[in-house]
Parts: sequence; structure tokens; C-alpha cells
Amino acid sequence: MPTVQSENPNERVNNPRWYNSHPSGIACIELIEHLPANLANATKYVWRCGLKSSETPLRDLESARWYLKREEDRIELYELDDEPKRKTDVVWRALARRVIEKDEGTLSDYLVALLAYDFDEMIYAIDKAIEELGKL
Repeated sequence: MPTVQSENPNERVNNPRWYNSHPSGIACIELIEHLPANLANATKYVWRCGLKSSETPLRDLESARWYLKREEDRIELYELDDEPKRKTDVVWRALARRVIEKDEGTLSDYLVALLAYDFDEMIYAIDKAIEELGKL
């Protein structure tokens, strides 16, 4: 169910419900602040899919897919496959597992693939959700 945006602009900036109401108790920012920018943006779009009244679920999913492709291309271009793990990996991975425990569906499928850095599976989770939107 889409979240109705508050009329208070500070609430929409500082405490948007579409990012802070996950059953895990984890806010989207807590997880994405530890990710590279493209993966953070993709995760943000999957997280809020269908919750932000000013965006359609399809647009959120297409945006997530665009950022994933961009990250995949960046890794290939700069040959970053063997990039060493950072300390922040431990943090976002632990948070992602907690979100997965309380979630079923696209966000959970996406995060499982993100934990494995499996771009094909991340894109598949998004494409599957896009296909399901077409069936509604």
C-alpha cells in the first residue's frame, strides 16, 4: 500500500516513511550508507518500490535496474572484481540479513543476490517484479 506523504516538508526529508517503516526496524539509510553509490541507489529504489506515492512501482524498478547495470559496467571497466572487501561490508551484510528475515518478495530476493554480488540475480529479481506489475 503506498504511503501518503506528509504535508510537513521536514518529515519527508528527515523521516520519510517509505524508507523507515520496514518490519525489520532497519531504515534504508542504515544499510545503503555502507554501499557503493550505484548499489546504494539501486537498493533505495527496490526498498521503496510501491511505497512512495509520487513514484510508480515500475519507475522505481526501472531506476534500480539502471543503477545495477551502471555498477556492473563500472566494475568491468575498471576491472574491480578483485577489489578488497572493506570494513563496511560487514555492516551492510549484517543489516541486509536482518531485513531478509522480515521480508518476502522483491526486496528480499534482491538483497540475497546483493549479498552474493550476483548482478544477474539482482536484475532477475527486478525484472520478475516488473513482469508481475504487468499482470496486475
